[in-house]
Amino acid sequence: MRSLALLSVLALSLALVSPAGVGAVATPTETTVIDDYRPNVGATPTDGSGTNSAVTPVTSGQVDEPTNGANQTRVLVVPDTAVQRTEIDGATLNLGPATQFNDNVSAVEIQTAAVVEYIRAAEDDSERSRRIIQASSTVETEIITLRDRQQEAIEAFNAGELSPEAFVVELATISAKADALEQRMMRLTDLAEEIDGFSLSRPTEIQYELRTFGGPVRERAVDAIRGTDEPTLFFLTTGPEGYELATVDNGSYYREAYRGAEFSGNTDATMSPDEAVDVVEASYPDIFRLGDPSATTSGTTNIVTVSGPGRSLTAFVDSGEEAVFKEYQRIALDQYDSEAVASNTINGINVTVNRTYPGGPLRISVTDAESGEPIDLAITLSQGQAERTAIGRTGEDGTLWTISPRGSYTALAVGDETTAAYVETNSTDPPTLDA
Repeated sequence: MRSLALLSVLALSLALVSPAGVGAVATPTETTVIDDYRPNVGATPTDGSGTNSAVTPVTSGQVDEPTNGANQTRVLVVPDTAVQRTEIDGATLNLGPATQFNDNVSAVEIQTAAVVEYIRAAEDDSERSRRIIQASSTVETEIITLRDRQQEAIEAFNAGELSPEAFVVELATISAKADALEQRMMRLTDLAEEIDGFSLSRPTEIQYELRTFGGPVRERAVDAIRGTDEPTLFFLTTGPEGYELATVDNGSYYREAYRGAEFSGNTDATMSPDEAVDVVEASYPDIFRLGDPSATTSGTTNIVTVSGPGRSLTAFVDSGEEAVFKEYQRIALDQYDSEAVASNTINGINVTVNRTYPGGPLRISVTDAESGEPIDLAITLSQGQAERTAIGRTGEDGTLWTISPRGSYTALAVGDETTAAYVETNSTDPPTLDA
């Protein structure tokens, strides 16, 4: 995890943006959906606009079955029946919660400096050892506090008590505090090694548990807070004790997900590296075909990483449950392919959406229906009666990557007041770990 000590007074603000002056939209002349999607009639979660996510897809026009060539890596998800809230919002820079955010991080670093001085001031090695053990126990207590704080944030977001902005900032703050606490554990380990015949009992286990509070999407949020990354969109889904976060940035798709039900917290449970690799290989057989895994195991938390061309996976395996409870993924967009396609042509403009699962990488392209030449238009997404979310422009190549909403949505391509085309479609089923 990256250190956040040098964060400037910037913070993350998430806001829906509604474009002005869309203009008249003509009646579609052609709609094509290529997919074998069937609505999950047993699911009851709602999307951000309050509509049921179990919807009937657009099926007018030609319908073909996709081949099995799509290279979608399996993902850890909040089960459909457990989803309580889903949002897609734009991340921009704001001065709002900066002071509180930075104070949380700085407080841990100041405490660490004070702890180190307190340990070094001990009269002898015996007292120094006692103080190191005491400080290590305090970090373990902080882990429990961070876990409770994360669960409280999930519950507050589910209940509508936290905005998407506040939720992501809270997760980023928790990650920053965990990072600072890991740095403290490293300092304590170094101090312990200076004492002959003394060592901490489980420093590695503590560091691994602290790493479960980080993630690549939170890092993108940190980049936004620091002003080192452009504004982007974040996908958020939460359940009773889990979440999914995703974003597209700089040619890659980033994802992190957590399933609290798969985390036992059993400190007595252990797992060998080979056993941890076996669990991850059974969960993600597709990515295992692309690269060799590496595993680090210590106590209840085991970390397995796999890297292949244009993609990487970090899976956290719980020794007690023998299951993946958290994942990080990065996928280069030029390595991702979805053959579930929806397209529509209006007034000579073709809008094509390579559909994907909720929170997955979504490719939208706009072309001239006759010549096939790319067209640079502004893209918005909308669901039901909710306001449209401005996504960006398709640019010179006529292509824009973003994140898929959950359930049904409309992708609208807008030029001047008389140039507009759209396609109505819906997300696909996610390639879950137990698929």
